[in-house]
Amino acid sequence: MKVPTLSVICGLKVLDVLPYEQHGGWISFENGIGLAIYNSSELLGFPVNDIQQLIGKIVTHVDDGDETVTIKFENNVVLRVDMRDEAYIGPEAMLLHVPGEPYVIWGLSIPS
Repeated sequence: MKVPTLSVICGLKVLDVLPYEQHGGWISFENGIGLAIYNSSELLGFPVNDIQQLIGKIVTHVDDGDETVTIKFENNVVLRVDMRDEAYIGPEAMLLHVPGEPYVIWGLSIPS
């Protein structure tokens, strides 16, 4: 079974957002897909850093980098998630749920 990647949300509309008390939140997309963000994040393109403003926006691009995950939406709206170890809050950095597929979890990097 192939594990889904974050690119699965490209082209999908945000249906709902549940902000967490400190950072991030749960973002529900079309097709039953959900993304939980626990690490520090910032929303660019709105006057207020309120992820509920993403409702109705469509994902246009995803960059799953080592230190930053960048999710771009229509109208130049960008959600940036800090993936550095020092930004880790837990229980994981992010979690992707795609119905019928294994969960994808981003956590601390493991030193080699």
